[in-house]
Amino acid sequence: MSLREKLYRFNYIYAPYLHHTKPIDVSLELSSTCNQKCGYCYHADKANLPFKQSFMDKDLAMMIVDQCADLGVNSIKFNYRGESTLHPEFEYITWSAKRYAKKSTFIDRLTNSNFKFKTSNDSIFRGLSNQTKVKISFDSFDAEVMEFQRAGSNHKVALNNINKFYNFPERIKSETKIVIQAVRTLLNKDEDIAGIAKKMWPEAEISIRDMVAGRVNKDLSELENRERDVSDRQTCIQAHARMIVHWDGKVAPCCPSIKGDLIIGDANKETIHDIWTSKAAKELRKTLLNKKAFANEPCKSCSSFESYRGFKPTWKS
Repeated sequence: MSLREKLYRFNYIYAPYLHHTKPIDVSLELSSTCNQKCGYCYHADKANLPFKQSFMDKDLAMMIVDQCADLGVNSIKFNYRGESTLHPEFEYITWSAKRYAKKSTFIDRLTNSNFKFKTSNDSIFRGLSNQTKVKISFDSFDAEVMEFQRAGSNHKVALNNINKFYNFPERIKSETKIVIQAVRTLLNKDEDIAGIAKKMWPEAEISIRDMVAGRVNKDLSELENRERDVSDRQTCIQAHARMIVHWDGKVAPCCPSIKGDLIIGDANKETIHDIWTSKAAKELRKTLLNKKAFANEPCKSCSSFESYRGFKPTWKS
């Protein structure tokens, strides 16, 4: 890990105590639509999604990327409530961000892709290769388990795409890191996902998180394999370090605000810097530090790992 990557991680993890004057991490929701219906995601119930499905305007995405570069934001990520590779300008937008990822400006481009697309679609592979890290959602080497947990996925297609991307010339040239990201549930808890993945893709990193309650408003008891003590809360790291720009320009401070019920600004009308230093953003961070925010939604029922004491980030993911 390079020195600037270590510095980025330090600034992110200890953000609640460093009082940053700019976000460390900005996520652009290029798409709020998805081509899968994973059981632990809102997209599992397409008819009752608590948000609109759409794509971010290319000009808005470019404006935000430019502002982040001017500010010296450490990390830009192209993911949130949907699948970013579905955006028709995915390759162009990621290429534009890549231009700024040099010298003093470090833009670490990252996506979370379900890899359900035609293996012949090289524009997506090129777009992914524009990024410094690609997290691939892949829960099991058992097709039945994988396609149940990530409903709508195609196990064979995903494997073929991972293999192609792993050996894709542009990815190798750009040294794009691959992370195989799995959700550990009752169905795959005994599977050696990390061991098998390492044999198939030796250079890939592995990131596995436990399935817990609270991420969506439905019964997931058949998948959950971990519980949390809701009284064991701490200030949220995300609100002190990151910013999420929804497809329509509305800005949220963290991923649990998925319903759009915690908005602190509008990137169509305000700059990223102005939103970060706004009264609304400062007040939210203050109430998280004194824990008053936990009395109200969405903070009250937040299931984010980072909002519980004892959280230890996985440095490799």
